[in-house]
Amino acid sequence: MPTANPPQEFKLINIREVWPGEAQDFTPWLAENLEALSEHLEIGELELDRTEVAVPGGRRLDILAKDTDGRRWAVENQYGEADHDHLTRALAYAVGLECRAVIVVAESHRDEFVAVADEWNRYSEAYGSDGIRLFLVAIEAGRIGESAPGFRLRLVAGPNEWRFGGPPPISPGDRDRQEFQSKFWAGLQKAMSSKGTLFKATRVVSSYVTIASKGPFSFQFWVLTNSCRVQLRIESGNQEQNDELYDSLASDRDAIEDALDTELVWENKPNLQSSRIYWFPEGACGWRSPADEREAGYEVLADNMYRFHDTLMSYLKDLV
Repeated sequence: MPTANPPQEFKLINIREVWPGEAQDFTPWLAENLEALSEHLEIGELELDRTEVAVPGGRRLDILAKDTDGRRWAVENQYGEADHDHLTRALAYAVGLECRAVIVVAESHRDEFVAVADEWNRYSEAYGSDGIRLFLVAIEAGRIGESAPGFRLRLVAGPNEWRFGGPPPISPGDRDRQEFQSKFWAGLQKAMSSKGTLFKATRVVSSYVTIASKGPFSFQFWVLTNSCRVQLRIESGNQEQNDELYDSLASDRDAIEDALDTELVWENKPNLQSSRIYWFPEGACGWRSPADEREAGYEVLADNMYRFHDTLMSYLKDLV
């Protein structure tokens, strides 16, 4: 028996139907939607540092980003097939700016460039986390039926430790970061446990922890070097449903912020299947905060997460 709503194919369209110009449309969009790049590559969160970054030789890097450890990532994009100039220039930028990795985004990548990327990453991995990793990413635009145009990002080449999930060699600097972050999460969990049973970690990575989930909603801590944010992530797996859930909460924005006595950051970016609502509580600590500040910072984070969770749950219960 045929289904009422049979699945439809995602048909590719000209990328210029979505972003008419590379420099004036696509690069600004990519800079504002680094979360999409992070999610598709599964590399952890990237935040925008600057665009059109001047480098020696009179050139400019399209996008400079930072990860949660504060390390730099160079992002270079172009329409059409990635060419020699963009690839070598991106690598030169990454070296000059002391980046952890470089991402080249284009509509397609030549086979010989994929081979170069694989060889580059093989040598890079031999240097542990001090080596610069190279990602080649394809950007595609398309639509399903008569829907609004959408996009997808596809990893063409990347380092093996990302592609196969194996741990990269650990440098002394990374080992120190991991130790600091491990101590941070242990201290925060202790503070949370002293106030209730909310800390039920479902996923822990170096930069964030999901402490509780209900349907498409996840309560998270995202830690940076000297600060940490309290966050609700909305991820239903369906963009339209995600928008409806976000809009329902946003309709009560004033009441939620009044109850918390703080202004929240509300993010629901176009073409993403996840949204987030968060803020950085005053007095919160980060994984590298001085030891004498962390105990008080843990208490601030724990108190605010419980307030955040309890306030929002009264609105979420009718949405799941």
